[in-house]
Amino acid sequence: MTVETTIDYSIASAVPTLKVMRIQSPQLSKTQTPKSTSPHLSSSLILPDSFGVIHIGETFTAYLGAINTSTSVPITNLSVSSVLQTPTTKLQLSSVLDKTQPTNEQERQNFRPLHIEPQGGVDAIISVPLEEIGQHLLRVDVSYGGTDPTIAPPPRESLNQNDPMNQQQQQQNNYHTRKTLRKFYRFHVSSPLHMKELTLRGGESSCFLSLAVENAATINESKGGGLTIAQTEFQPYTGLIAEPINCDSSVLNAYNKNSNINDDDNDTNYNSIKKKSAVELFDECGRLEPGESKRYLFKVKAASDDAALRGIAKGDELGRAIVTWRKSMGEAGRIASTFLRCPPSDVGKAIEEREAMKMKKVTMNQKYVKNKSLLDGDDDDDELHTLDDGLEDRFVVHGSGLSVDVAACAAEQSAALHSPSDKNSIKTLDAIFPVTVEPIDPPSRMVIGKPVKVQLLVVNHGTKAQNLQLQLRLVSMKGVVVSGQSFQNLGEIGPDGGSDIATVTFVAMARGLFHVTGCCIVNLNTGIEVKQPALFSVFVD
Repeated sequence: MTVETTIDYSIASAVPTLKVMRIQSPQLSKTQTPKSTSPHLSSSLILPDSFGVIHIGETFTAYLGAINTSTSVPITNLSVSSVLQTPTTKLQLSSVLDKTQPTNEQERQNFRPLHIEPQGGVDAIISVPLEEIGQHLLRVDVSYGGTDPTIAPPPRESLNQNDPMNQQQQQQNNYHTRKTLRKFYRFHVSSPLHMKELTLRGGESSCFLSLAVENAATINESKGGGLTIAQTEFQPYTGLIAEPINCDSSVLNAYNKNSNINDDDNDTNYNSIKKKSAVELFDECGRLEPGESKRYLFKVKAASDDAALRGIAKGDELGRAIVTWRKSMGEAGRIASTFLRCPPSDVGKAIEEREAMKMKKVTMNQKYVKNKSLLDGDDDDDELHTLDDGLEDRFVVHGSGLSVDVAACAAEQSAALHSPSDKNSIKTLDAIFPVTVEPIDPPSRMVIGKPVKVQLLVVNHGTKAQNLQLQLRLVSMKGVVVSGQSFQNLGEIGPDGGSDIATVTFVAMARGLFHVTGCCIVNLNTGIEVKQPALFSVFVD
């Protein structure tokens, strides 16, 4: 209770008693079961210990109380301020008890000091969302007493040290100087969930995200370990959209499509399609006990035509996943994953691994230059050549995003993002594939002996125009071969993304699943050949 009467500042202020408590819900006990006749759950509730278990994503709420235990002396000019120190920053938590002392005449005129009468008290609530994991420190500062804050203190130079009245006034001011006390409260913030992300390429303008969410509490934890996943969403980067992949939605959609049938049939279809057991309903509710996990799938793709035309390249930011969870008493929290990026295409990843092996071998040769076995390591050379020659057999271009990665790499090179030392030591993707060939809507199925025409998009990623010829070499083809003319002169194709479309006829010779291989691009002016990975996969009936 605050004091409304006039305060005598010549009397020393009483000392306040500070109370700080975290506000949180109780926990459910697993060892105590309420009786069937009990109208409430009081026998199953457990009061939290100290600050309790605090998770990232929750809102930390605390009670601040100042009590005057004196029976005759008020607390004058009280101010209670609080600061939360996280592992990386400090957050000032404002409240009605935070009375910053005035420093000029205008502030003094508007300032309303806070006083507490004897046996009275004041309180306030502070709250802040927790966004970091680790040790946190709540610091509460209390200041009280002193002279009247609404009156400006006399300047020191105006006081005559030889005047007994001024000396008495100075001693009184020193006796009633403003006093402070400070308390610290440490607590640890942990993560309630372990999240593991796996990103896969779904083509030139889409990616698939697999998100595994696991309850991080230990299995031996007896209380407060269970969580319920209330919502899982993916916030895409600008220009992208995210769609959840839910297998159960197809069942519900099938039922909704049949909703126009008569009532008798409706009940039968409802029971046969939608009816689920109690165990199935419990598994789908999102409840995770300690150690349990659940997986969610999303498809991230371009939202606009321009974004789809440009594609999603290696290293492009996709967004982040956000999981909302609730504890046993309904307290909610949110946790976000790291920002996810588009992975490299399979061909690009294999080339990076090959270049890393080459660099490792060069470093070893330089370090052990006297070791003849390393200098003449024919086996290592054969292994590297095998990686190089096997690219067309191991990977398929269609849907891999290779051409988008090559274009992005070429743009980086033109912008001089890599230092000369990097260029000399690492063979970049655009240097390996200065020209790419990609099929446009290739067939997924073919019939033996029936010719199929396929359009091939040829893109020049270099900085100079090239006079190109498309070659489909029969000796490298198996199962599906070229029909008719196998060499096509494309003429001169402009630099920096210049392209041309060639139409080729393929015919299937045997049943099975085959990779269409044997594609090669030749620069007729320089004679340089660029082998292409398998163009697409096709099943032959």
